[in-house]
Parts: sequence; C-alpha cells; structure tokens
Amino acid sequence: MKNGRGIGYRLAIVAVSLLLALGFQELAQAQRMRLTPEDQAKRIKDSLTLSDEQTAKVKKIYEAQQAEMMEKMSGAMGDREAMRSAMQEVMAKYDKQIEALLTKEQLKKYEELKKQRQQMRGRMQQQRQQG
Repeated sequence: MKNGRGIGYRLAIVAVSLLLALGFQELAQAQRMRLTPEDQAKRIKDSLTLSDEQTAKVKKIYEAQQAEMMEKMSGAMGDREAMRSAMQEVMAKYDKQIEALLTKEQLKKYEELKKQRQQMRGRMQQQRQQG
C-alpha cells in the first residue's frame, strides 16, 4: 500500500514538473517573439527598403504604440476581451500612421506583409486549438 502511494506521489511530482517546464518554455518563447520598437523599425526597414528618415519616424511610431499598449494593458488587466479590443484599436491607429509615411510601392508591400502576418496568426491559433 505504501509503495502504491509512493509511486503515485512520484508521478504527481513528475507531472507538475513537466507542466512547469512547459509553462516556462512558452513564457520564454513569448518573450523572444516580442520585438523592441528599434527591432520593429529595422525589420520594416529591411522589408520595405525604407529611407533613414522613414525608419526614424517609424521607430518613433512604434515607441508611441508600445507605450500606449502598455497603458491599455494595465487598465484592462484580467479582462481578455477588453484587452484584445484595446490592442486592436491601438494597432490600427498606429498602422495608419505608418501607412501615411510609405510610398505607393512600399504601401503595397506593407499590405502584403500584413496579410501574411494575419495568415500566420490564424495558423498558430488553429495549432493551439488542436494541441
């Protein structure tokens, strides 16, 4: 009887350890995926061949976006739907500012990149729901 409890206890410890390890792995992955405003500006500069002036303006836009997102997130803590809605609103606002800086060619490419990102998000959501 005592051996049965010992094995069950050990299995519970192993299960909890695995869950914690997976949780920390997801957290680390989420932190790696977050880009600084500087990283975001560099990425968009490379993708759209922005001028240095455009890149500097885009960086400032991303800095303002990040600050506003942090403010909105702290205000909507605990309410996922309110937070999601606020984030979409903020992103749309700053997205328009970026679009205003772009040439017609760059804007076309930017729209394509946004579509690709949306498709990737959709695939990731499907994987999360399946897994």
